[in-house]
Amino acid sequence: MDVQGLCAALRAAGVPAGLYEIAGCPAPPGTPRPEDRLYLARAEGGWVVGVRQRGVRTVLERFPDEERACGSLYARLTDPGPPSVPLTAEEKARLPGP
Repeated sequence: MDVQGLCAALRAAGVPAGLYEIAGCPAPPGTPRPEDRLYLARAEGGWVVGVRQRGVRTVLERFPDEERACGSLYARLTDPGPPSVPLTAEEKARLPGP
């Protein structure tokens, strides 16, 4: 997957454009950009996937090629996370009543 394929795949997966920053993949006009978001960028010797928090960029991973970098960012943005775990009876009993 290249950057253009990644952009199309993220749109198809319904990932809001404001959650990521990818050069060459502009967000639609008027898309709100949260202060914190993931990014993909070319870097010396390859590509990086990172997070931008309060205007500061932090590299999370480095890749020698575009395909692996794109795959990593796609996985990060589409991962649903771990499944929820039901409360135990004890936990339910500690919840305030209605």
